[in-house]
Amino acid sequence: MEKILRSYQGDENYIFVSYAHKDKDLVYPLIRTMQENGYNVWFDEDITPASEFTEYIAENLLRSAFFIAMITPQYLASHYCRHELSFACNLNKKRLLIYLEKVTLTPGQQMMTTDQQAILKYQYSDTSYFYDKLFHSDGIDICKSQSIRFYSDDAADNAFEIENGVLKKYHGDANAVVIPDGVTSIGDFAFQNCESLTAVKIADSVTSIGNFAFWGCGALASVYLPDGLTSIGDGAFQACDALTTIDLPESVTHIGRAALQSNVTSDTPSPVFVPDTKPEPPKPDPKPASPLTDFKIKKGVLIKYLGNSEDVVIPEGVTEIGNEAFRSCFYLESIEIPNGVTTIGNEAFTLCDSLRFIHIPNSVTSIGDGAFSWCESLQSVKIPDSVTSIGENAFWECKSLQSIEIPNGVTEIERDTFYGCKSLKSVKIPKSVKRIDSNAFYHCNRIKSVEIPCTIYKGEELFPYDAKIIKI
Repeated sequence: MEKILRSYQGDENYIFVSYAHKDKDLVYPLIRTMQENGYNVWFDEDITPASEFTEYIAENLLRSAFFIAMITPQYLASHYCRHELSFACNLNKKRLLIYLEKVTLTPGQQMMTTDQQAILKYQYSDTSYFYDKLFHSDGIDICKSQSIRFYSDDAADNAFEIENGVLKKYHGDANAVVIPDGVTSIGDFAFQNCESLTAVKIADSVTSIGNFAFWGCGALASVYLPDGLTSIGDGAFQACDALTTIDLPESVTHIGRAALQSNVTSDTPSPVFVPDTKPEPPKPDPKPASPLTDFKIKKGVLIKYLGNSEDVVIPEGVTEIGNEAFRSCFYLESIEIPNGVTTIGNEAFTLCDSLRFIHIPNSVTSIGDGAFSWCESLQSVKIPDSVTSIGENAFWECKSLQSIEIPNGVTEIERDTFYGCKSLKSVKIPKSVKRIDSNAFYHCNRIKSVEIPCTIYKGEELFPYDAKIIKI
């Protein structure tokens, strides 16, 4: 490993990680990721067991606030590990079992691990889903660091989308982020709605921050601005509710409209600093959509919508809505799709924050991956019976969506189709559906009623435990 891990030493709450030393190549990357996401983690750093060491382990386990056992065949074979797990149970510690490998439990081990929260990591091919479940485990948040710690490698290599020195988009989910050296500009909407972001350190090479760059980062409480920064764009730090103070370097010569919320104060007075109370991004005067100038259409495919209307009627003759055609149309509130359209492309309406109404005609047969992802104002949508395919992430984080009826003809509900639909209360699944991915309704914690074919529902954890399951 390139970077030496260090066990937490301090007075804050911390996680005690119990593992077999033979498994350190599996365990250490998990510890590193937990630390980089702001969690205090204590582990034994591969010290050779001895009588003094046993006391040392017991003392640190006793002081810990959360216990994680990294379960493998080697773990279950180690009497040291079994003793740690037993001690944690006796102390009634908040605990989590992470099964790194598939294991066969003896009756005694089954008795010890019954009724404890657990994650079967070996079943997750995509680690992002595993970490999402890990960081939402009951009780783990008490071990988040109360102090801000920056990591130069706090996210995957592909977390930053950079082109010619412009940071166009951040794809990670770390709490504290360091923008890499060499970036000269943070692009428009680069960190928009990064809900996990609490602190950001901007590289000294950055001279400008684009429009709405950090808009909607509600947890962002600490920002470091470099001395060479000259420009902050419109709405750059709007809807950052946790941000109350910011140090503006003297090099700043331009601050855009509503760049900061009115409650934000600065230790560095600036003649260009004019707080604006406007809670939403600056909005142009809406104009009726023009079929001549606002739609880029080629051979029946609506490639891109170029207007800024609140209400849009797509012209007749369009047969396909292309990938990302309406992406980030923040002002769009309603959309009328004409009969004749057969396909809604991947991410066609993603990040249309204000979209409340959409009419999908009976001609549509396919809804692409992420088609309505992050449409946070969409409360209801009628999917016509003509639709036979709904892609992965299609309604990801549609937080206002309250009910959904899957049309008869759809055979599969893909991974993360309704991920994070926190207002979803009722679901109807027709008999045509033959498979539902285990994460299709992940984080839909308010579902109270589900109609589902008895041929596919075998008691899996697809829905909240208290949801009423009606087998049809």
